Amino acid sequence: ISIGAEETYLFPSLHYTFDWTDTVKLRAAYVSGAARPSFSDLRSTVSIIDPTQAISGGNPALKPERAQGIDLSAEWYFGEAALLSAGYFYRDVKDVIFDATEVVADDRFNFNGVNRRGYTYSTVLNGGDGYLQGLELAWYQPFTFLPGLWSGFGAQASLTFLDGEFDVSPTRSSQFPGTSDTILTGSIFYEKAGWSLRASYQRRSDWLDELSPGAAGDLFWNAVERVDFSGRYQLSDNWSLYMDINNITNEKGLRYQGTEAQPYELESFGRRYLFGVRATY
Repeated sequence: ISIGAEETYLFPSLHYTFDWTDTVKLRAAYVSGAARPSFSDLRSTVSIIDPTQAISGGNPALKPERAQGIDLSAEWYFGEAALLSAGYFYRDVKDVIFDATEVVADDRFNFNGVNRRGYTYSTVLNGGDGYLQGLELAWYQPFTFLPGLWSGFGAQASLTFLDGEFDVSPTRSSQFPGTSDTILTGSIFYEKAGWSLRASYQRRSDWLDELSPGAAGDLFWNAVERVDFSGRYQLSDNWSLYMDINNITNEKGLRYQGTEAQPYELESFGRRYLFGVRATY
């Protein structure tokens, strides 16, 4: 197979920043760009696994995914190293690149005497036009107003809302894979006297993982919550101790097909503990 393409794109952008007051900064931007498919996505070969009846391959006819839109944000620096911000973005997207799974309905993969009709075929496709928009609210504040060692405490949090869809085919539209409607994060930290401690929380709502020819066959990941902890202590200029505890609540990952009533995969990796000593010279 031999496929070639030569195209020229122009990606203008315009950025504007305005200091409303000494502590309030406003930003606006028009941006455009493209995401080219990777070489692995463009490969013209397939891998066939007969025991599991699965086929995966690339798509040498993929086109770059293009987008243009606006960014708006407001930032309020209301204290020493403290920030309260709100940001909004909107993108028009063309030729959306997405992972797709379908059931083989013809004999294109039949050879060596094996009938592969009914196998699951995974590849990468271009969709049509779409849009994606989001709003993020963020807060970060070290508690420097507290006395003594207490001034090392601080907190940060963010809340993100996402919305968007694109044309999978002339008769079907879908949300963007990998995007949750809401994402909530928060952490409490301590930074003082050589200590760096942080407890973090994250929750994201369900998100689309893989598309199929029919919406009933789409694969989703269920909403997930995670709690992690990290600790550092600086023994000297060159030596430090560290400790990480991930997935403290032993969260499991559930992937389902169409609805939660049809579980497809359940995975669990348990808690992970990491301790060590670090030397820097």
